[in-house]
Amino acid sequence: MSLGHAAPPQASRTVDVSRLLALSSEGASLILGIFIVTNVVFTIATIHTLSVRWPAYVAAIIVSAAGVLLGRPHPDPFPLRDAWLVVGTVVASTLLISWALPADGSPGRAAWHLGSNTWLLWFLILRGRTALAWGAAAAMTAITATWTATTGRSALTGLLMVDTQLGLLVVATLFVTSLRRTARRINELTERSVDAAAAAATAEASRQVRLQRAAEVASASLPLLERVASGVPLADDERALMREAEARLRDGVRGRALATPAVLDAAAAARARGVDVTLLDDRGSGLGSGDAMAKVDDAVSAALTAATGTVTVRLLPPDREEAVTIVSIDGDRVHRIVLDSAGTTTAV
Repeated sequence: MSLGHAAPPQASRTVDVSRLLALSSEGASLILGIFIVTNVVFTIATIHTLSVRWPAYVAAIIVSAAGVLLGRPHPDPFPLRDAWLVVGTVVASTLLISWALPADGSPGRAAWHLGSNTWLLWFLILRGRTALAWGAAAAMTAITATWTATTGRSALTGLLMVDTQLGLLVVATLFVTSLRRTARRINELTERSVDAAAAAATAEASRQVRLQRAAEVASASLPLLERVASGVPLADDERALMREAEARLRDGVRGRALATPAVLDAAAAARARGVDVTLLDDRGSGLGSGDAMAKVDDAVSAALTAATGTVTVRLLPPDREEAVTIVSIDGDRVHRIVLDSAGTTTAV
């Protein structure tokens, strides 16, 4: 139910009973309007039969307000504070009207509050507050039985006045139990669908990466392989070009996240100077942000540009404090640079 207010954006795909019944739809708003109009009509039509009139007006107002409160969009279960307000409304309206009813004969439609309160409790059960709803129903029954006992009738008469209402609440309890099972199944199916979609997307992404890598390898190596297959002796510059292509391919396989264009260019320039360069990715993925990886690129490129001898760049596993190490060895001199997961140099 709602009063025309838009429901807050759903933060998740979880389905509950309120969403299954579309309690925030226009149809639910129409039902709420009919409920309020019915309360007003019954109050006005039976007001002449009451010994005191003002309690009926007050009861009509608070019962209708409780209906509006129950129509407030909210995931199940219904907020506890608001649920207690509904319970208080049921008790208060029963106390207000009971002792204003005719002392003799059947009260008839003048006891409209019993049906309206049952309507409130029905939706309170649907919104996940079954225990409170039955507690309020017990209080309404006790008050009605007490009223009949104090007006010369038996307490059984009071029980018979609410037996239909109690039966409706039994139906509501069974109904909501079935709906919750349905909602649980829907949520399970939704979760499976989402997991399947995520798995399919991951597989497709992996396939695209493989295709891209295959295309890169073909682009870099196919002309060279065709040149080798031609049988014509290779010139020195061609051999150097092939060594560079082989090194780039090796960096792409072993270095993975480290094999950015800037690092590969710096590694190629270092190898051209005779430096032995090794790129190792033991992490399987880049650092947490693009800014961190940009800092890694800068640090690795600078180290390769200045290197002589041997350089090993390693992206470490994610469970370590150190994220990247750059070790340069030139004879007896060893130079080690350490970067953290933010790409910041922590040791030199």
